[in-house]
Amino acid sequence: MMRRDNVSRLGAIALVAGFVVLIGFLPERYKLAPQWLIYGNAAFCVSALALSMFAPGPIRRRVARPAALASLVLAIGLIVLALGRIVEDLMYEPKTLNALSLFHTSVALWFGNILIFTIAYWLIDGGGPDARTAGTAQYFDFDFPARSEPSKLPPGWQPTIMDYLFVAFTANTSFGPTEAMPLTARAKALMIAQSFISLVTIAGVAARAIGATG
Repeated sequence: MMRRDNVSRLGAIALVAGFVVLIGFLPERYKLAPQWLIYGNAAFCVSALALSMFAPGPIRRRVARPAALASLVLAIGLIVLALGRIVEDLMYEPKTLNALSLFHTSVALWFGNILIFTIAYWLIDGGGPDARTAGTAQYFDFDFPARSEPSKLPPGWQPTIMDYLFVAFTANTSFGPTEAMPLTARAKALMIAQSFISLVTIAGVAARAIGATG
């Protein structure tokens, strides 16, 4: 039977693939990075996640996890660059924008934001999935209700990639935490960044696109 944390790793790999598809469908004017960089970074992240499924514990902690986190930083940078370009166009070249294309772009960036931050939360919480599974986490970055009231879930419960997807989705829609509260500075910083990107995408880009179609 496959280990529970490896099932989450497969889920994380699927999220990376989804992100690549979303970014790949962006209009050319918003693909500010070369295609080889986008696909190469995705392949690097997938390789790191795949390595962590089979490599010994020390390699997973010291190589695979930091490598995956580094690729996520670049992916977040790609989202910010594309969003920045859209905001610049809205401010200085609004007449050159196509409302339908702008709307599709905002949807892709909004969902891509969820996917990337899901993996980030999954990788940082309590030192990563290996530390959580082994029970060696010294502290947790997110306060899931089940950690305070373990009687509500099966013994040995640990959050999976789906739990972090829910955290990221609700942060994108409510611009803040709902179920799991961020406890550490790095978790709070990530959630601030995610909420800000989502807010700009919805309030600025998507609203402008919808207004233009009306």
